[in-house]
Amino acid sequence: MRFSSAIALASSFAAAALAMTPAIIQPADGTHVAPGQSFPFEYQIIADYGVSSYNYTVYLFTTPPLAFMTSQNYGAGHYFGRFAQPNYPGNPSPSNLPPPKLVMPNFSTSRGGFGAGASASNATYYLAVFEEYATGD
Repeated sequence: MRFSSAIALASSFAAAALAMTPAIIQPADGTHVAPGQSFPFEYQIIADYGVSSYNYTVYLFTTPPLAFMTSQNYGAGHYFGRFAQPNYPGNPSPSNLPPPKLVMPNFSTSRGGFGAGASASNATYYLAVFEEYATGD
């Protein structure tokens, strides 16, 4: 399984000129990971002077997340969790720190149940981060 085009997305109504550029630092684009194998995870939050970062959610999609409009086609993949990193003044001591490593789910076996979907192996997956932040405006 291979990661392609690591995507870092931030959601807000205002853009901040002084903010850091949010980015997935690890894993690198094109990293090969076997099912059940752990891989390093590091995300650079947008927080900087005048911009507070709150939480971010990490997903692994089986297809590229192209649109965020209402649709009958829902994204398939895996939810890794909701995390936060310390930053002042928005979130100085969060209790949901990100783990240094994530574990690749095994999509080659069906999990069964309603809406389980198709199995997949030796495929390209897309890591996405959705960050909650606010500016001082």
